[in-house]
Amino acid sequence: MMETTTPFGRAMTLAAVSGLRATMGPAFLETSRRGPNAGNWILGALGEMALAKVGVLPRGYRPVMLIPHTLAGAWVARESMRKDGVDDDPSVAIAGAIVAAGVASVAPIARIALTRGLGVSGTLLGLAEDYLALKLGGDATGMTFGQIGEAARDAVEDLRDQVAPNLEIPAIPSPSHSHA
Repeated sequence: MMETTTPFGRAMTLAAVSGLRATMGPAFLETSRRGPNAGNWILGALGEMALAKVGVLPRGYRPVMLIPHTLAGAWVARESMRKDGVDDDPSVAIAGAIVAAGVASVAPIARIALTRGLGVSGTLLGLAEDYLALKLGGDATGMTFGQIGEAARDAVEDLRDQVAPNLEIPAIPSPSHSHA
């Protein structure tokens, strides 16, 4: 597992997360740094996860799907290093692109092999990939699962407030307010 306590380790972990879900690495980086586009990245990551579950997105190993993962990996690696105060080094973006493309290529092939070879549900493996991406992104940015959930709720509520400010839409309950 990549060391997430160094700037380069964080950058490559976020690139790997982008290999699993192209929008998730940037979502973690922007959210952890309180970037102005954090909500948009979070909504993109939520949408990407949902579309992957219903089969709308083609498999990641297809060349057309490698492009967004590769670009996201390059961008998030470079921006992560910049935000950690490390001088701009073009090799970091290249390394991030390679890591993201490698993960995006291998993950769907591994999922197919596990599904066909062991009979494990593809949906279950997709959820496991999402969990892994969330865990790695949280580790790289110092965010807990509670903070990740709160950021997602805030992004959805902000969208709701922008799209339908006058409609009576129930708020998303927080786990701390749930009843047993």
